[in-house]
Amino acid sequence: MRFILGTLLTLLCSFISYSQTELSGKISDLKTSEKLMDARVALLSPVDSSVVKAANTDENGMYLLAGLTPGNYILKVSLFEYVDQFKNISLPEGKAITDIAMKTDTKLDEVTIEANAVRVEQKGDTTQYNADAYKTNPDATVQDLITKMPGITLENGVVKAQGEQITKVLIDGQEFFGDDAAAAMKNLPAEIVSKIQVYDQASDQAKFTGISDGNEAKALNIVTKAGKNNGQFGKIYGGYGTPNNLYVAGANVNFFKGTRRFSVVGMSNNVNQQNFSTDDILGVTGSTGNTGRGGRYGGNDNENYLVSQQNGVSMTHGLGLNLSDKWGKKKNTKVTGSYFFNQSDTKNAQQTNRTYVLSTTAGQIYSEDFLSTIKNANHRLNFKFDLALDSMNSLVITPKVSYQGNTREQTTDGTTVDGTNALINQVNNRTYTETKGLNASTSILWRHRFAKPRRTFSANLTGTYNVKEGNNGQLSSSRYYDETGQDSLADINQHTDNNTSGYGVNGRFSFTEPISKSWSGELYYAPAYSANNADKRTYDFDSIANSYYYMDTTLSNVFENQTLVNEGGTNFRFQKNKVGLQLGVGYQNSLLMNTQEFPTDRDVNLSFNSILPFMRFKYEFSKSTGLMLVYRAGTRNPTIDQLQNAIDNSNPLSLSSGNPELKQQYNHRVFARFNNTNIRKATNFNIFFGGEVNRNYISNGTIIATSDTVVNGNILLQRGAQFRQPVNLPGSYNARTSISYGFSVTKLKLNLNFYLGGAYSVAPGLINNVINQAKTSNANGGLTISSNISENLDFTVGYTLNYNNVINTRQNVSANEYFVHNVNARFNWIIKERLVINSTYSVNAYAGLGSGYNQTIMLWNGGIGYKLLKKKQLELRVSVFDILNNNNSISRNVTESYIEDVKSNVLNRYYMFTATYTLRNFGTKTPDPKETHSHEDGGPPPH
Repeated sequence: MRFILGTLLTLLCSFISYSQTELSGKISDLKTSEKLMDARVALLSPVDSSVVKAANTDENGMYLLAGLTPGNYILKVSLFEYVDQFKNISLPEGKAITDIAMKTDTKLDEVTIEANAVRVEQKGDTTQYNADAYKTNPDATVQDLITKMPGITLENGVVKAQGEQITKVLIDGQEFFGDDAAAAMKNLPAEIVSKIQVYDQASDQAKFTGISDGNEAKALNIVTKAGKNNGQFGKIYGGYGTPNNLYVAGANVNFFKGTRRFSVVGMSNNVNQQNFSTDDILGVTGSTGNTGRGGRYGGNDNENYLVSQQNGVSMTHGLGLNLSDKWGKKKNTKVTGSYFFNQSDTKNAQQTNRTYVLSTTAGQIYSEDFLSTIKNANHRLNFKFDLALDSMNSLVITPKVSYQGNTREQTTDGTTVDGTNALINQVNNRTYTETKGLNASTSILWRHRFAKPRRTFSANLTGTYNVKEGNNGQLSSSRYYDETGQDSLADINQHTDNNTSGYGVNGRFSFTEPISKSWSGELYYAPAYSANNADKRTYDFDSIANSYYYMDTTLSNVFENQTLVNEGGTNFRFQKNKVGLQLGVGYQNSLLMNTQEFPTDRDVNLSFNSILPFMRFKYEFSKSTGLMLVYRAGTRNPTIDQLQNAIDNSNPLSLSSGNPELKQQYNHRVFARFNNTNIRKATNFNIFFGGEVNRNYISNGTIIATSDTVVNGNILLQRGAQFRQPVNLPGSYNARTSISYGFSVTKLKLNLNFYLGGAYSVAPGLINNVINQAKTSNANGGLTISSNISENLDFTVGYTLNYNNVINTRQNVSANEYFVHNVNARFNWIIKERLVINSTYSVNAYAGLGSGYNQTIMLWNGGIGYKLLKKKQLELRVSVFDILNNNNSISRNVTESYIEDVKSNVLNRYYMFTATYTLRNFGTKTPDPKETHSHEDGGPPPH
């Protein structure tokens, strides 16, 4: 480490005083003054027109050509849809500034069929959609708009583009509502959108260095229309429904003025509209995700960005604030910030039918009736300050803090039977849990650009802190049956205090150096340290003392985990003409230090050494066709919950514990994407592939007791009960692919989007000390037809099919196949500008599930409204939800040890009267050339 830091400091001191001649300037649209990003600026020799130096403009339309020799040159600027511009210039010593205004290429307009507006085009790594080519009704949201676009789908409330989940939404290149992509897209009107850009957003450090660090996120940038980015707009609504005194109320109001964007969204309802995502820091709402180094490519992690809508029926209150602005006299400080508040009260009634994997029979069967009441409150505050200190230095500071409080009461009645339907056990379990937690982090990134082009140094430091406090009360009665039918009773009355805390610091130091015109190199060092403590103490009830007095040492544990990671490596980047290539390799040493202090002293120290290769290849066949291939190796360390060796008996029939001897998981990930767009034919074609292979995969080992068994040293596991513990296993891998094709039928004024997909995964698990592999195959496909007729008539019709096949290698039964068919339709019709008719219809048909779960669920909603006032700002509406009174919720879950079908309670038919006031107050100001209109590019900085 000292050697690396010493080398970097030496290089810093030796290069800091380098002097040069440089040319900089701004590229903009001649008519609108809009800044143009990704314009190619080349300095040519007047002798043979060879390229002396070239760069692309950044998100502000700025370029910089440094390290030049004074003399005469030809400046050439080119950008798709614009006429190439040439200018003779004479460069003196020092700094020179030349701005160029670009003219639109009218020849392109001539060859473009007028009736078939440009729908989609490929600009480097960015897929850009023209919003005007997709007709939507005046009240449509951004989500309504983008789901008409080829390659973009809405699956279970999650928006995906080119097979990958959208995790960030930006407006004119600035973050909007942080990581809550759903809130951003549902609360912005489609009418303000000029273009939609989909791309891989690199980290702030990778944007600066031009070398990928694996922390890309799929992003969607909304480019606003001229005149629509200054003003106030949004909606305020309220409604009352019957039966059961139902209501909805809310607002989303946006204040846009120049670079300042301020938005407020609020909601309150008891009709199960859970509009904001939840930052689940307590792990109580069902979200998961814990990844180490390895990045997004080829993975399948959700990173806690979007938590799926919870089961049951909820009363929800929410408030969100978002600010985006540029501060300072020179507008050189970009500021974004957001605050979210969620409060929900969810009542869930659930039925579960679960079949466990056993080799001797079709598996023991567990059925459960479950009732819960969950109250959850969540606060999230995020800021990002991007400061341009001077022409060579910048600073990015990103503080985040979130708080969550949760209480839950739940009752479980469960029964287990064997293959002959004979009773094994029964349980009645009541629990009460109260938990609260705090997460805080701050990241500081310093970026320094040397005088020599492509020579940079950057340092990124992040500190984290978390604390979670919880207590739990449990009353349960379990009845166990032996082979003869004789039963025994076991009661539990206990209280548990469960507290965890931790802190950490990690960094990444990067130095880049140009090797030639086409090659650049990077040296990096990435250390990380974290310390986590877990203290769980369980007390049994003493009837004599009438209190929870005696500590149960088998259910109590005090545990500490420390992780120290040192990683260093190098990357080489090649860029020339149509080819981009990055090759890298890193070495990582991870030290896991686990200390148990109670009930017995125990130390487990593990050390892991890993080689982490990386490859990223890009090839542009043309401006509209490109290929990307990525390979990356990464690691994942176990969490403290997986490590702490404390018995959890919250479900007496299914005990669990951590494993302090867990090893680090190592993975190989591959990712491939092919894009092709044809502007004249208005078609878009995408192929996506991702795959992953894991070594030391962290899975679960499950003991299913066929007779009374002692596990974990001193835990009695009665017949039919289970004990689960995380273990490392070999043989885990998965692959997924998707193909999408979109085109328009001009004569019929329709947009058609097809997609096909498939996935295959092998998840190993240990069942009674024998490895079981759950092999899951999936095939899916769909067709979406959307109208492009007018703003007054808007409809979308779609069909999707999901086929799944699950094979458990330890189960002597045939493969488990099931199908899910979905037909959905959305219809909006505005008659004579005032009368509005809306309807949605969906059919979900399930086949191959367990008895009672193979159903066809038809959900039909409809409404009729009338617009009042001069500008039609006020709409009064009567709606009916679930007209057929057929709504239901069914899902299937597959793990390495069981397959289960779940049915949850939902809202059925109700009637609602709502009043909505639409605010539209847009200015007519000419676009400010200082404003940002395109996304911040994830590629290298201009040089």
